[in-house]
Amino acid sequence: MADTPYATSSDYDAMLPYWEMVETILDGANAMRKAGEKYLPRFPNETQENYDYRRKNAKFTNIFRDLVEGLASKPFAKQVDFVEGSASKRVKDLGEDIDGAGNHVHVFAGDVFFNGIASAIDWILVDHTPVPQGATLADEKAMGARPYWVRIPAIRMLWVESAMIAGKEAFTYAVIYEPTKVREGFEEKTKKRVRILIRDKQEDGSYAAARYEVWEEASKGGTWVMIEHGPISIGVIALVPFLTGRRKEGSWQVLPPMKDAAFLQIEHFQQETNLKSAKELTAFPMLTGNGITPPIDENGNAVMAPIGPSVVLYAPPGTDGGQHGEWKFIEPTAASLKFLAEEVDKTEQQLRELGRQPLTAQTGNLTVVTTAFAAQKGNSAVQAWALNLKDCIEQALAFTCMWLKDPSEPEVSIYTDFDVETDSIDGMRVVLDMNKEGLVSREATITEAKRRNILSPEYDEEKDLDLILADLPDDEAEITVALPPVTAD
Repeated sequence: MADTPYATSSDYDAMLPYWEMVETILDGANAMRKAGEKYLPRFPNETQENYDYRRKNAKFTNIFRDLVEGLASKPFAKQVDFVEGSASKRVKDLGEDIDGAGNHVHVFAGDVFFNGIASAIDWILVDHTPVPQGATLADEKAMGARPYWVRIPAIRMLWVESAMIAGKEAFTYAVIYEPTKVREGFEEKTKKRVRILIRDKQEDGSYAAARYEVWEEASKGGTWVMIEHGPISIGVIALVPFLTGRRKEGSWQVLPPMKDAAFLQIEHFQQETNLKSAKELTAFPMLTGNGITPPIDENGNAVMAPIGPSVVLYAPPGTDGGQHGEWKFIEPTAASLKFLAEEVDKTEQQLRELGRQPLTAQTGNLTVVTTAFAAQKGNSAVQAWALNLKDCIEQALAFTCMWLKDPSEPEVSIYTDFDVETDSIDGMRVVLDMNKEGLVSREATITEAKRRNILSPEYDEEKDLDLILADLPDDEAEITVALPPVTAD
């Protein structure tokens, strides 16, 4: 594909197997079964018919997705929002529908965070509604033209290059795969389309203002044609990467933090499927006829013996007057099945530990300290990723302000205080004791209770204090009795 706009970079080619694996895992059981021998190898000497049966009935428990969902949900226990006074009203209004599809910044950030954890990198493109050349602000407003965000999955970012421009790394080339579904008559077709963002390098070593090209495949497997092109008015490529993995120096390859967990999920899938297959093959009693000649059908094949209620099996004596035959059930031992089941459980436990999640079940072999340490590791990892996400969202907002010619510098707040979740109740008791000793104020105590999610974020301290005072008795003497006695030192 090197002679087409659909060509991919060496960085993309190196990351693609992992992204395909993760995409298949997240898509669930049907996708894993459809992948066939890629993730479920065929046994030596296994017939195609037997393999197809095993593959179509493969068992798949999606622990990997559960782990990523658990990690990705932590920063969104509280709403991602603008820091007070940092953003203009226009930017705040856009934040309510940041992608033009009705999604708040909070929702959009959640999608980026989830996919960034799973794939190690995810992208935000800050684009703008096309407007005719020379259009005024009034014209743009009448058209409803506005900047909007587009999430670009890692697997659709075919090529990306960056360079140091004015002392800062900036993107100079990006190829984004944008497959488009169209209806032709009563048939739906998918057309291959790519968007190329370019900053041409000039003879003096500087880079020109950004421009874009849109290419479409004219015929399947045939030529490509440019269907759209033009300048990018803000002069830069408004592309923002969100990384959870460590970037390899000098490239856009990333070391995925969940790679080991993804491979272990494949191992778990194979073990579960093999255990299910072994159960079907060995866990049912088999009928055997010893010393009995099977009846033959008209084609010369042995007739299968019927089994079940209202069935009588005869074992007549041999024609030579010898001993009669007999019917018996053979029931295989369950020792091997027990071993396989234990191996599946061990793999699941390892997978959850790799996902940096404290085990919520089957924790008999884990001490309280071990479980708490696992939770702390998970929290610290997600905290680092959440801080990266904060930078990513603020950079995308900076590009948004460039499109709007808005001088504000928006900041967002993202919840990162996960550590309080592990000792919320015990820690709160310490705070209450400090309040009783007069070491912290009532206001500080309430703030801490909100931080630990013991009180609702909407709790109104002043309103509640009015209610407390309203409940006190009116008589001054009763008030004195109701209040705690004051002792002199």
